[in-house]
Order: sequence, then C-alpha cells, then structure tokens
Amino acid sequence: MKLTSRALLLADGAARFLMAHWLLIVGSILIFAAAALKWIYFAFSRHPVGYQLPLLAKLGHIPHFSILSYGVVGIALLTLVLFFIWRSATYLALSAVAVLIALWIAAPCQIAFTQPSLLSRLVVEPQELSIIRDFSKTYLPTDYGPTEEYPRKFELNTLWDRFLTAYSFFGLGWYCFGIGSLLIAIHLVTRLPAKERMNALKLSAVPVGVVIILLMPSLIGQYYFTKACIAQAQGAKEKAITFYRRAMWFDRWRAEDINIYAAIGDLKRVSPSSKDSPEAHISKARELKEATQYDLALFELARAAEWGGAVASVAKRESARTRVEFGTALYRGGGIGAAVTQWEQALAEDPLQPHEVSFLIGRGNYDLGRYQAALDALEDALRFSADRPTRANAYSIAGDCYARLGRDEEARSNYNRSLKEQMLVNFWAMSQLTGN
Repeated sequence: MKLTSRALLLADGAARFLMAHWLLIVGSILIFAAAALKWIYFAFSRHPVGYQLPLLAKLGHIPHFSILSYGVVGIALLTLVLFFIWRSATYLALSAVAVLIALWIAAPCQIAFTQPSLLSRLVVEPQELSIIRDFSKTYLPTDYGPTEEYPRKFELNTLWDRFLTAYSFFGLGWYCFGIGSLLIAIHLVTRLPAKERMNALKLSAVPVGVVIILLMPSLIGQYYFTKACIAQAQGAKEKAITFYRRAMWFDRWRAEDINIYAAIGDLKRVSPSSKDSPEAHISKARELKEATQYDLALFELARAAEWGGAVASVAKRESARTRVEFGTALYRGGGIGAAVTQWEQALAEDPLQPHEVSFLIGRGNYDLGRYQAALDALEDALRFSADRPTRANAYSIAGDCYARLGRDEEARSNYNRSLKEQMLVNFWAMSQLTGN
C-alpha cells in the first residue's frame, strides 16, 4: 500500500509539473531537435543541419560541424535560459529567449540581405539541376523514378521577393527552432506578474533591432535601385548609372547581380560619349548569349574580367554559367569532346560553380571512353550532391565505367548503390544487374 501511495504521489507530482511546464519542456525539446534537423534545402548540394549552418561564416559546399552555428549557439542559449529559470531569474531568462528569437528571425534575413553568394547558390542550383534533368531524360537510359521539382525562376527584384525566396528554402529545423523559442517565451511571460508583462514585451526590441540592422543597407540600396530604374525610363542615362552604382555600394546583392552591370552597360553603349568599360562588355555578352553566340559572349566576358575588382568575379561567374550552356549545346550537336572541355573550364573558372557540372563531365568522359576520368568526375558529383535522382544516375554511369574497365565487382556495387538511391523503377541499374 505504501508503495502504491508513493507511486501515486510521484505520478501526481509529475503530472502537475508537466501541466505547469509543458510549454518549456516542448520548447526545449524542439530547440535541441533543431540542432540535428535540416535547416536549408538545396536543390543539388547537401542540406546543412542546425549544427552545420554557420552563424557568421560562409556555408561551404560540403557542410561540416561549426561551433558558431545556429544549432550549437541555440543549445548554449537554451542552457542559459534553463539556468536562469532554475535561479528564478525570469527576466534574464526572457532576455536569453529574446536572443533565440532574434537568431531565428535573422537566419532568412541574413541570406536574403547579407549573404548574396548563398542566396545565389540557392537560386542557381534549381536552374542548373533542370539542365541535369533535361540532359538525363534525353541522353541517359530511361529511369522512371520520382524526382523532386523546384521552381526554375525566382522573383528577386524587391527586398520582399528576396526574403520570400530565402524563406522558401528553410526546412524543419528552422521551424522547430522558432516554435520552440516562442513556446518558451510564452511560458516565461505567463510566469511574470501582470504588471511586469508589459516590461517584458520591451525585449521584443532585440529581434526587431536585429532585423533593422540586417535590412537597412539593402533598404537604402533598394531606394537607389528604384530611382535608377525611374531615371533610366526617363532617359537620364548618367543619373541612372549613378543611382545604380549607389545601389550596388549599399546592397551586396546588387553588387553581385549581373543584371545591374548589364543595365549600366546598356546605358553606356547608347551614350555618345561612352568609353570602353567592363559593363559594356557584359551587356554585349548578354546580348550574344541570348543569340546563342556563346564563343563571342565568352570573349566579351573575358574582356570584362580583365578590369579586375568586383566586376571580374561577376564576369567570371557569368562566364562559367555560359560555358555550361555552351557545353550542353555542343553535346547536343555531337561535339562531346568540346562540351567536356567547356564544362571543365566552367568548373575551373568559378570555384562556386555548382558541382552538378561534374555529373555532365562524367557522362561526357564516359561517351569518349575516358572511363577513369569519368569516375573521378562522378566521385566529385557524388561528394557534393544530395539529389537522389542525380546520385542514382551517377552511380549507374560509374557502374558502366567499371564494367567497361572489366572491374565487375565494383560495377555491381555501384549498380546496387544506384538502386538504394532510387529503388522505384530504376530500370537502368536493374537491367545491368540482371544482365537484361
């Protein structure tokens, strides 16, 4: 009887504790879980989890553990919150939660407004992956496995467009982090006396201040960009160029936007007193690229890159993308060797070039009978890729390479890996394993 009554007392105490602190418990679990869940979804690259997404540094193509990551910093702040609650320092705990909420809100704002290279990666990868999809459907054995579709174009003209675009790539980890932080905040606010709750709301200035700090330079840049567009429409060429340059100075996204350079180039080319400029070469290159005169477009971009500075990196990045399209066009025309050369140059020219190009290089080298070179390129693609259809096809091509080299055991191993990546109606790998 004593044991039963003691068990009932413990159960009653546990139930009361859970009822009183369920928001805190659930919120804490969500924040801990967020560290191990995916925060950002790339179309091609590997998806970083909370402890891999750096708070200040740039995110690499292969995510790795970072001490100053959202997940690790979030857990550290949560530990601080729990310590303050244990010490009955509710207001200090709320201050730490305000920082947690600020981190949560800052994540998409950082990508949208202060990390143009990461936003560019997120936007470009679906476009590059669509090239892989079309290439695979046309030139590879039929594979009816499911593929995840991504939008090929994103609206990025306004700050709101950029924020929505960045937000659209966030995953479950980010949501868990935010919901957990809000639940803990609600728990702490309800524990405060009614008179102090309004004072606690003043802590909302922390996340608001973070957003303002991240947004302000881009907001000024947007102002000048709008004025530049208006001036260009009114025919005030010099004024438009001046405003475009101011927009680029304030907004890092504008400074890396090839369209801004092309717009300035358009204005300079029609000006009677225009001189040679990198923007004019970029403008001409865009015009030639649209006319599918890729070799001439690459020449103009090379001339723009010779000027050095920020425009050089932008020109090289555009040159790499042009080479990918040029290589694809050459492959379709039967110039496989020239296509592989263009793809390899694209990868060498721009280190930030999405590594799905390695998949194309691998297939091209296989067609040319360069099986070891194909395997090296496919290994690179597999190391960087998280896209299952691409990985399945890469393993199948690798299996074909090993089969051609007479290494049957390694060929079977790669076909099996292909099936693991894409088991549903993966006819390519199945037929090679069964000998049909």
